[in-house]
Amino acid sequence: MSKRIDFSEMVALIGADDLVAFGGGGLQRKPVAAAAAIARSNLSGLDVASFLGGPEVDLLIGMKKIRRLHFAFVGFDMFGLAPNFRAARQRGELEIVEYSEGLMMTAYEAAAKRLPFLPSRFGLGTDLVGTSTSVFRQFSCPLTGEQLLAVPPLAPDLAIVHVNEADEAGNALIHSDAFADMLLVQAASKVVLTAERIVAEIPSERRGRSTFVSRLWVDHVIEAPGGGGFSAVFPDYRFDLPKILDYQKNATDEAWLSQHIAMA
Repeated sequence: MSKRIDFSEMVALIGADDLVAFGGGGLQRKPVAAAAAIARSNLSGLDVASFLGGPEVDLLIGMKKIRRLHFAFVGFDMFGLAPNFRAARQRGELEIVEYSEGLMMTAYEAAAKRLPFLPSRFGLGTDLVGTSTSVFRQFSCPLTGEQLLAVPPLAPDLAIVHVNEADEAGNALIHSDAFADMLLVQAASKVVLTAERIVAEIPSERRGRSTFVSRLWVDHVIEAPGGGGFSAVFPDYRFDLPKILDYQKNATDEAWLSQHIAMA
């Protein structure tokens, strides 16, 4: 049975109070086309999670779609800060829950294992614990007395991950760094993969050569050539430097951003 849908059907999966999470990292393999479809919709006040957020998070902030953001990082890697994220934080317009990379992976793992929390040493002695929006709690290990952090699950209602290749059944291949995506797809209630290409079937002999995403974790697939936008999707294409610089220069102009999203 084919799991193909289109972007309008993906948007229809998102409820008013849902937590939507995006895969990829920084300027690599970001589901920009999917984020643009959400930005063009009537959805607003979203809870969003992104392990290493990039253009997908920034354009949704710029279009006033995000109410609360769970993140370990948001930026454009070596090209600097994400302009709308920076502006929203400076104006105090965005509710945040900040993680380290280790803490966010632990939170996804807790959700994947359906646990109320996982113990961690990540974050001890940092300001991530003491902020007013912190979700972490320090406790003494009942076995050793060691001080640890309780990391609650981060369980998205919908995870959106961009991959190189998927098949009709929902199996997929990621040919580059998978970042936290393998934990994310197991943590989420529903998973949509956007893919550079969809084939009838990914044969078993190819599944060991790249990161393999099983159809058992995937609800829907969308064929989206160029769906990574100006982020890099190795080995299909590199990041597009002129478009990155153009975005950074103009993205805080809402009229420009609306036009940019309309073409994404």
